[in-house]
Amino acid sequence: MNQTRISVCALALSLLFPVSALAGVTLKAINTHSYEKSLYEAAAKQQIENGAPVDKQAFSVKSDDKVLGNILAGQGFNANDDNVCFVSWAAPDGKIQNLVPTIGFDNWEAEVCGGTRAVGVLADDKDSIKLAVIYDAQSPNASAVESVIFSVNTATGAFTPDNALTAKLGSQGAATLQALKTLYRASH
Repeated sequence: MNQTRISVCALALSLLFPVSALAGVTLKAINTHSYEKSLYEAAAKQQIENGAPVDKQAFSVKSDDKVLGNILAGQGFNANDDNVCFVSWAAPDGKIQNLVPTIGFDNWEAEVCGGTRAVGVLADDKDSIKLAVIYDAQSPNASAVESVIFSVNTATGAFTPDNALTAKLGSQGAATLQALKTLYRASH
C-alpha cells in the first residue's frame, strides 16, 4: 500500500515539474549595479551606444549548486539611434566574457528592439543548458516577438549563441517561455 502511494506521488510530481526543473538548473535574479560600467564598455566595442542592463532581466545561472555564470539582457542604441538589444555573459567572478548583439544586428538588423520580455531556461541536459531571451521587435511594417537561444556548457561555463536552434524556433512568435518550451519539445 505504501509503495503504491509513493509511486503515485512520484508520478504526480513528475507531471507537475518538468525534468529540467528536477535536474538542478536555477536562475536567481541579480543586482546589475556592479555591471553597469563593464557592460557599457563591452557594448561600445560592439558599436552599441549607452549599453545598459535591462531591469529585472539579469540572473545567476546555477547547475547542481555550481554557479556557471550570469546572463544579463541589455539595451542601447546603434549608430542610427535605433533601440537595440544584446545579451552578455559574465563569469562567476563578475567579469564580462561575452556580449552578443541581438535585435538590431545581423539577422535582426532590419528590426528595432521594443524590449526584453523574458530570460529563462529553455532546456538542459548533462552537458548543455539552453537559455532563451524573448524580445518585442518592430520593423517599419510589423511588430514581432523574437527569441534568441544560447547554450551554456555545464563543464566549462562557455556561453555561445545557438544559431541553428534560434533559426529554427526564434521567429515562431512564442511570446512566453512556456510557449517556446512547447515549440522546443515538438522539434526534438
